[in-house]
Amino acid sequence: MHHTLIGDDQWMMLRAFVEVDRATMASERLASKLIQYVRLWSYEPQPAGWQRSRQSAVPGAVWPRWYPVFPRVLFVLTGASRYVLDNRISDLQAMVAQHPLVATLARQVPLGAVVLEDLELQGPTGDVWVPLAGGEPRPWTAL
Repeated sequence: MHHTLIGDDQWMMLRAFVEVDRATMASERLASKLIQYVRLWSYEPQPAGWQRSRQSAVPGAVWPRWYPVFPRVLFVLTGASRYVLDNRISDLQAMVAQHPLVATLARQVPLGAVVLEDLELQGPTGDVWVPLAGGEPRPWTAL
């Protein structure tokens, strides 16, 4: 998603990867998608015959070819009861807290989740986005 934010003496171009979760997969599988974003964030192709480095490859990563900064990662959850959706958000937060590579990503890339019904009621700039690294709900632009 591409979004231009224009305010008082402020102009920002924001980008986000948006995952829409309809609760059709296990919560653990949803949380493991964060690992896929870590792989994209740190992916660096190696020349043929070279062994892959175990170090973070962000300086030579591929994504800067398309984005000036790595986009926010936003999860929009729907398709289940509020209780189930809140648990899915908790599982995403647990992945950030417990997986070292995802925690590293979360320190550099905003990660958030929202229940679709809250988004529909309050809009994308409402304080409805739960930061996956912790904190109070806020607008997605403030993650």
